[in-house]
Amino acid sequence: MYTRTKRCLHAAAQTASRSGKTARNQQGMPIWMKHFGIALFVSLLAPSAASAQVPRSASVATHAVASLYHAIGTGIATVVSRHSPITVRVQPFAGPPAWLPSMDKGDTDMGVLTSADATTSYKGINPYKRPFKSTRILLVGGAIQLSFYVRKDSPIQTTADLKGRRVPTDFPGIPIVKLSSTAGLASAGLSYNDIVKVPVSDLQAGNQAFMEGRTDANWLGLRSPLVEEANARVGGVRWISVNDTPEGAEKMGAIYPGSYPATVKAGTATGLLKDTAMLTNDIYLVATKELSDEAAYVVVKALWDNTKDLWAAYSALASWRQERMVSTKAFIPYHPGAIKFFKEKGVWNKQMDELQAKLLAQ
Repeated sequence: MYTRTKRCLHAAAQTASRSGKTARNQQGMPIWMKHFGIALFVSLLAPSAASAQVPRSASVATHAVASLYHAIGTGIATVVSRHSPITVRVQPFAGPPAWLPSMDKGDTDMGVLTSADATTSYKGINPYKRPFKSTRILLVGGAIQLSFYVRKDSPIQTTADLKGRRVPTDFPGIPIVKLSSTAGLASAGLSYNDIVKVPVSDLQAGNQAFMEGRTDANWLGLRSPLVEEANARVGGVRWISVNDTPEGAEKMGAIYPGSYPATVKAGTATGLLKDTAMLTNDIYLVATKELSDEAAYVVVKALWDNTKDLWAAYSALASWRQERMVSTKAFIPYHPGAIKFFKEKGVWNKQMDELQAKLLAQ
């Protein structure tokens, strides 16, 4: 729209200029005065390039309603809408495979994505059928911890104890969950062949199966609203640990790129009855590369300047801090508008320039 407006104003200026020359012949007015008036008129009417490139509204894609990522996306949308000219609306999907094609075309503006989803989708490797090269990092947020949880009174204590137990599998609506849960099993030396498979479509279906007693455990992210629902419905849940030995970590990372085990302290979230080792990876706020540099800059600035509002919006956003937003462990490129902001803040250095060049060359 901005380009079309500029062309129209340019045409108007040329027309007015020709009229001015005719008027000079009739009135004797110097040509330069006419041109000056036209230039002043056009400059007053034309919006600045920066303001024209910042949209009034934008979308952020998330997982389904009631999921951890939907809650995170809602918190982000609230803060950006409150502290910038952009009103952000949340668009829930079954998972990234449902919205990444739209982002690849530039039709979806932003999204909440794990580092594992980011790297596998960008490269077009399992579970993605083709690469999605238009995704760019706006900032690196907090980390997400995932593991299996069971009923509070279950005899199951660790992931290794799931052998022969009923576990949700497949997740065609959000295939990255199949990959992450398989990695969790692999940390304990287990595979789909060692469990009783209960196929489910997505995260909500997996949680429903657990609450109905059709599975003995479920796989989700810590602090997910679905966990809160299960905790209330079944009389309490308890997280169980993945295998956090070096061998377990290696098996996990081989299946789920970018993941690592980390221990979460007891009592810090629902179901954490003791210190629990969980599969961990980073969460990105990403955007299409078609999002203007000005818009990307405005979004990052709103989140950088108002981290306390993020923390207040949703508990899982408490780990979204300024010092994490630029990461030397990023798996896909950053957006140029975000880079401009981070350079102004002095947190983007030569090492990040080198990483950016390497990631763009993938």
